[in-house]
Amino acid sequence: MNERLFFILNVCSIVSAWYSCSFNDGSFNKTIVGNAIIQAECMYLTSPLEWNQLDPNTFDGLYYNATKSIPLTDLHMKRLFLSNLPPRNTSTVKHIINYWLVNGAGGSQALMESFGISMLKEIILNHYHEKYHQTYPIMYLFQYRGAGLSKPSIHCHTATSWIDCAQELIHTTVLTSVNESLRIIHAMSNQNIAQDLQYQIQYSINQSESICSTSTYIYGLSQGTAIIQYYLSIQSINFQLQQINGIILDGVMSIQKGDSFENQIKSINNRFYMYLSKCQNDIQCSKAFNRVTGTDQDIISVTLTLQRLFLTNMTNPLCTTKLGLNSWMLFSLIASQGIELITTRPIAAILIARVYRCSIEDQRVLSHAFPVLIAMAEQSLTPQLIDPPNNYLADGMVISIVTVWSDFVGFTLDESVKTNPSFYNDFCINVKITNEFSFAPIGPIPICRETQIAKNNYSVPAIFQDILYTKNPRYWGNFQVNPNIFRTGKSGVLMFNGDLDYNTPMFNAQQTQLLFQLENIRTKLIEMKDLTHVTGFQSYAKDAVIESTTCTDQIIVQFLYQQELNLDLETINYNCSLKENLFGIDWLYSNAIVNTTLYQMFGSSTTNYWGINITSDDTIKPIHNESSKVLFDQKFLLLLLIIFNYH
Repeated sequence: MNERLFFILNVCSIVSAWYSCSFNDGSFNKTIVGNAIIQAECMYLTSPLEWNQLDPNTFDGLYYNATKSIPLTDLHMKRLFLSNLPPRNTSTVKHIINYWLVNGAGGSQALMESFGISMLKEIILNHYHEKYHQTYPIMYLFQYRGAGLSKPSIHCHTATSWIDCAQELIHTTVLTSVNESLRIIHAMSNQNIAQDLQYQIQYSINQSESICSTSTYIYGLSQGTAIIQYYLSIQSINFQLQQINGIILDGVMSIQKGDSFENQIKSINNRFYMYLSKCQNDIQCSKAFNRVTGTDQDIISVTLTLQRLFLTNMTNPLCTTKLGLNSWMLFSLIASQGIELITTRPIAAILIARVYRCSIEDQRVLSHAFPVLIAMAEQSLTPQLIDPPNNYLADGMVISIVTVWSDFVGFTLDESVKTNPSFYNDFCINVKITNEFSFAPIGPIPICRETQIAKNNYSVPAIFQDILYTKNPRYWGNFQVNPNIFRTGKSGVLMFNGDLDYNTPMFNAQQTQLLFQLENIRTKLIEMKDLTHVTGFQSYAKDAVIESTTCTDQIIVQFLYQQELNLDLETINYNCSLKENLFGIDWLYSNAIVNTTLYQMFGSSTTNYWGINITSDDTIKPIHNESSKVLFDQKFLLLLLIIFNYH
């Protein structure tokens, strides 16, 4: 059996040099700011299917590719760079900055392209490419094994349910053998992915250090932050240290043993309360809300009253059931989706006020708005292809399902669907009760909906358990970081988290910061007010213009160029992250793009979304200039993919 698996995996094994490859849009040269041109290169790198005790720092892909003595996988690598500062040995290059970008939600390489382009744009806007023309920045887009162009890859191209996906994986990964399929599927673990990252970074270090001095920084978002923590911990546990200059974590998961998943469920509720309190504490929002509702009650009290009216079927049907809004769960889902995106963030407070008041004008406006909003909410719950075949370059949802459910889903990290089937029933029951009684329910989890036998009886099929891997006790939940990984005293960990983030709540970031500090690692946590999951998508300044990058990029670029700028974590300029400087919640829709988005959400029925006369001079008419959407929309596709990571 092993020989057959070796043959299947190794028959197409590749080791190739870098070659010119296209961007996502098919172009080979891309002009960004001014006349600056960027290019992309790709290659494949042979990696072991299972790392076990192999050392990523010394693994010889060429040797194993030639001998075929172990099962192999081919990792697809891609890098972006300024065309006038190429990753080549030239007479001018004195310093190379390797910047690695690690995605969440399945690790799509394609969807990190916008992050690499954005950072190169930030470098140009700061004129660093001219001031420090002997420093060459290279953006590496990391791809999780098993997805995208890596080989072998695992997919569910025809399945719309997780159970069907498990069956498809087992029967299509290796057509001739279920056992061989499972071995490949189980190799797609967070821990193997983390060691792939170390292996690829070492490959890039070896290449660039043969040219000149090299600095290495790694950025991860969402699940990618957990991959990076495993990357640091595994090399520390195995004494296979790799020196780097800095880590950036954005939307921070924790790999430490604890009750992280249960806390995440609670955080949806906490996030809703925090959002409402932000309206209450904002003079403009609280004033508008009180004028609409005709009461001096605070917004939380009004929202609790509205919830009770829903639960007792006592809402005004002309603003709810007659319009298809038949439950508090549906309303809270609409509200939560509105809170998530910067362009729709005011809508939850506005809807609460107008449904509560339910005037004749409210009935007219809501009759246009709710069909749009309900359709969007229901679409998020409708079964869809898990890995659409036409999106294979940006796939990875299967990897997310396998890795998240294997490593992280449990009321505590000690619990496991793989090894304790009885836990699964308790899990689904607990989520159902949470949905029934929470202020902001989590909503139905597909795997529970698919496996419900009776009211309080859920049975997870063996086939779903089969695709999950068993947690490796050597690494799983084991946070250890050797300080010697960081090259200098100026090195360390830079962390970002939004205070409205329920996917990776702020306390996760705070706990992770403490864990680093206990290991004597320098850290800096940037808590960004009024932002949700992953600040790199949305941390725009209030005065942002079309060519603006995010505050997150503006901070990171200083970290990357700390050698040239003589900066450390304490002396970097973080002013853009202050609440008064960030574009967080535009309660009175003074921004043209927020205004236009709300106009669409309200079914083009009004521009007076609160339904009162607002005296602010900042409110403006909606516009329809498509190019203006560049300000917020470039990275939203990736955000939508990772928002509901467990659903």
